[in-house]
Amino acid sequence: MTFSPAYIGKNVKIGKNVKFGMNVAIYDNVVIGDNTSISHNCIIGDSDMKFFKDPEYVVKKTIIGDNCFIRPFTMISQDVVIGDNFQCGDKAMMRSGTRIGNNCSVGTMSDLQGNLKIGNFVRFHSNVFIGELTEIEDYVWVYPFVVVTNDPCPPMGVLKGVKIREFAQIGAHSVIMPNLEIGKNCFIGGGSTVTKDVPEERVYLGSPAKDFCSVTELKDTNGNQFLPWKDHLKEFRGLPWQTK
Repeated sequence: MTFSPAYIGKNVKIGKNVKFGMNVAIYDNVVIGDNTSISHNCIIGDSDMKFFKDPEYVVKKTIIGDNCFIRPFTMISQDVVIGDNFQCGDKAMMRSGTRIGNNCSVGTMSDLQGNLKIGNFVRFHSNVFIGELTEIEDYVWVYPFVVVTNDPCPPMGVLKGVKIREFAQIGAHSVIMPNLEIGKNCFIGGGSTVTKDVPEERVYLGSPAKDFCSVTELKDTNGNQFLPWKDHLKEFRGLPWQTK
């Protein structure tokens, strides 16, 4: 274990072959799995103001799985659970109550607002904002500058989360309005504003987004069908199915 953090709290459990950069803060009740690397200036298990004001306050457990790579200046709050083989870009933020499955990635400067349910093999690109109470199933890809909202009547704060079903893709600069369901295998075109539920395997484009076609009708630059993408992308960064 390479070990040079600025702060280590109480009841911290660190696995085998864990590496730290400089100026890492690990708060109370953090569990870090084997072969995980946490780069410099990261904060893991960060608490709220009660930690600093109440000497009896107990910080909730934070868990980071095996074989994870946490890049510089990332902040992970208390009560976050992250599965194995996770990685994130610089300055990512994951807030309390977030649950992330295995083999996921969170891009640079992305903000996961908390109380989220995120499946396996989910990929967030850079500068993504995911509002509280969002539920995202396996194999979803979310591209840069996407905003997933959760307040139908701001600033009332009566939050209604979005559900994004497996294999969906959300194009860059899209906005998903609260309390919607984005169907399995659907494709949201870049710059779209989604204001209603999107059925399974449909392409939605525009602001407000409208039904354009079935995903099976989209063609690549060579005129070939490429969606649903699981049927065509056989190998990519550790996906569990492989070309025979």
